Amino acid sequence: MRSNHRPTPIQMSHIRSRLEEKNLELLDMDYDILRLQLKINESVATMNALIKSRLQKQKEADSCQIWLSHARLLPLDIIIRILKFATSNVLGDRLSPLELSHVCSSWREAAITCSSLWNDLELVLSSFWPWRSSDPATQSNAVNSVIALWFGRANSFLPLTLSIIVRCELKLAMGEGVARGVLPFSSRVNSLYFEISKTGFNNSSSRGFEAMAPFLKLPAGTFPSLEDLTFIDWTPQKTDEVVPRITVFDFSPRLRRIILRAQPWWFKQEPSLVLPWAQLTHLEVGGVLTTSSFADVIFQCRQLQKAIFCYVEMPIDGDEPPSLPEKPVTFPYLVDLKLGLSGPDLIDRNDINTILSLIHLPAVEKLALSHGTPLLQLFPYHGFPILALVPLPGGTFPPLRRLMLSFADIDLEELLRLLNGCPLLEKLSLCLKSIAPELLLKALTRAERSQSEATAPLLSHLKSFAFAAQMENLEQSEDVNSVVSAFGDLVASWVSRRHPLSDVFLCLCDLRVDGDLHRTIKPEREAQFKEAILHQIGDDSQIEVFVELTEYTDLSDLFDVVDPVEWRKDNASDY
Repeated sequence: MRSNHRPTPIQMSHIRSRLEEKNLELLDMDYDILRLQLKINESVATMNALIKSRLQKQKEADSCQIWLSHARLLPLDIIIRILKFATSNVLGDRLSPLELSHVCSSWREAAITCSSLWNDLELVLSSFWPWRSSDPATQSNAVNSVIALWFGRANSFLPLTLSIIVRCELKLAMGEGVARGVLPFSSRVNSLYFEISKTGFNNSSSRGFEAMAPFLKLPAGTFPSLEDLTFIDWTPQKTDEVVPRITVFDFSPRLRRIILRAQPWWFKQEPSLVLPWAQLTHLEVGGVLTTSSFADVIFQCRQLQKAIFCYVEMPIDGDEPPSLPEKPVTFPYLVDLKLGLSGPDLIDRNDINTILSLIHLPAVEKLALSHGTPLLQLFPYHGFPILALVPLPGGTFPPLRRLMLSFADIDLEELLRLLNGCPLLEKLSLCLKSIAPELLLKALTRAERSQSEATAPLLSHLKSFAFAAQMENLEQSEDVNSVVSAFGDLVASWVSRRHPLSDVFLCLCDLRVDGDLHRTIKPEREAQFKEAILHQIGDDSQIEVFVELTEYTDLSDLFDVVDPVEWRKDNASDY
């Protein structure tokens, strides 16, 4: 077989026999391979069937496990408690009870069973969501239906809370839908929030009020259980919109608390906003009011316990004069008053002086008076006319516990007499342009040290003291160090007489308005001044000392009466 010689006939016969033998062996082997492949295919098919069967059994086992899981076994009352913490009252929010009720049958049962989840509704009205149809009738019916669905599931024994926020120009049908939806439940609403939002409106024109006219013009007495009202208008002052006469909140016998931001012209002799002023006990007004508007409002609210007016602005020529009472008005329950004025030449305008002289506050415990931080280069400045509100000599506030005076028109002698007339004062904040800072601090120190041991010291109940020193230039170290030293001496004198002082705050303000309002104030200087004050009063003192160096334009944030509406918006808390 290894030779290249031509085979003989015998050899060729032998080779043919061997070839036939090998072909038969190959056929046998092919048969064995085929038989084995068939067995493999059968085994794979069997294995695949087993795998599929196992997966099905695993699903069945998982289903059984789910039925036995802790979440599945939670009782209905526990699911309800979870929903109370997780849900939102904003329609369309994925955590609202309306959305969560679509998770599963158990959650739906829990959401519907817990009627208290449906007692609060925040309705954000826009032209595109969640009512995507542009047809007015469809929009109106959709709003009506969702209010009916939501409040229809509410606990009938609990009061309702309704929030309506208008975020863009709407069609009249939207307001009609709100009016129809709310009316069946209006007798149960005790808290209502209404806002014409800042966003979504053209600067020169807005149609929020016109669209909501069907709701706002509902008859007086529509909300007999209303106790708390927030009404906020962010629309531009100059607009061609016709605001309807808003009567829906009048004749609400339980209404006591109002937070308001409206336009000054709303309070003219024929007011656009009709409210039961005489019964209010809590009133907070954000935005700008003229002196006439302020007088028209304040003298109707003789039952007030707390009042905030952040920007009472001097009237311009042509404004209606205020309607004033013939004799002073006593506010026997007013314990907390915050009043901020703005505009130039306060002392030359008799309007505000006359108004303040007619306000008598025998029970006031918290008093904050401020004038908006003046730009001295632009107009003469005279400060808050405090002597119109507190005539001296003889004018005192015996119950007063908190006093803030910011840019008040008062001299040193008048201030000392005023403080002597407030024997229970616990918190004092002073930001005065009319008295030099060092002179004022040293005068308070002398008044404290001049008291004999047998007599009650000045400000003997003082717990908190804040003082703003307005400096011509914070970079002049000598003047700044003198003020810091005088402040430390004053606090040290109070500590030596065992005043119940817990904290003091010194604000050093640079009065320069030179265009460089972003100068870097070194933090180490604040720490240095704080250390100097602590050294004067004693390192072992428990009094908290705070020192801040600030720009002139930031002073109002620290010592002015702030807008209560803006405050709540930024801080989500009461002011």
